[in-house]
Amino acid sequence: MFTILARILKVLNSEASPWQIGWAVALGVIAGILPFGLLTLIILLVVCLFTINLSSFLLVWAFSKALLWLLADRLEQMGWSWGQQDWLLSLLSNSETLQLLHLHHSLTLGAFLLSVIILFPIAWLTTRLVLKYRHVLMPHLNKWKVVQLLKASKLAQVYQRMQ
Repeated sequence: MFTILARILKVLNSEASPWQIGWAVALGVIAGILPFGLLTLIILLVVCLFTINLSSFLLVWAFSKALLWLLADRLEQMGWSWGQQDWLLSLLSNSETLQLLHLHHSLTLGAFLLSVIILFPIAWLTTRLVLKYRHVLMPHLNKWKVVQLLKASKLAQVYQRMQ
């Protein structure tokens, strides 16, 4: 538990760009709600090719995998209703590329549609929250006696070992 908290604090206090953290969180959520397949591997490739914070991505991916279990029925219903559109059904059944991505499956289609909708808002919101934390909250927190005491505790030792 201390290790996870230390990693989160390390990322928030690091020199990483807020956009790197924002995109890591957004892509981690998307990788988490998509069933594992070629789409997830493409997201992983994007994370590796661009300068996106890998530790944030992996942490969010692990935690957001539970979202797939929670949202599976709704996502499948959404994918099923969209999959009944004639134009989309013919596109999905005639395109081998889309079949490789498994977009003809209702759960994958629903998760992909949700991913397209939430990608940019999550990246933007996370970036704004990181900026707010760094410019407003972090300077005030460092002045608190509780924070100064915590810096002398086991959490701080774990945090220092990770640097």
